[in-house]
Amino acid sequence: MAKKESVTRKEKAKATSLYLKTYPLMVLNLISLIVVISVHHLFLQKTVYEHPYAFLIATILPLLMVVPGAIKGSYRGAIWICFVTLTYFIAGVLNWTQGINWAYGMSETLLALLLFHLALMYARWKGLSELPVKD
Repeated sequence: MAKKESVTRKEKAKATSLYLKTYPLMVLNLISLIVVISVHHLFLQKTVYEHPYAFLIATILPLLMVVPGAIKGSYRGAIWICFVTLTYFIAGVLNWTQGINWAYGMSETLLALLLFHLALMYARWKGLSELPVKD
């Protein structure tokens, strides 16, 4: 499919409406994923580390790096969220298949999947809303 160079007024209005509705859900889901990972690593994990905060920061650092792009609301930031979220999806699936961490793995997988989908649709609709109007 060829890249669109312009949109109609109706398409632009619809894309603007959709990305404005998707934005708060994307940011809320990103924060939820950070909170779930933090709570698991600090309070629920059975493995004891000498420096648990260093391990936590290393774990959530990729998510923290995309927070400014999410808060700005740029569609490129949303694309980066999609890339980063895939690693958390994989980690969630691996944790889900373990007997002890299945609940954490399930929540991480579902939150990462939802965040990927929200960021993908946000990037699409935001990109369409920024195209010039074809008369």
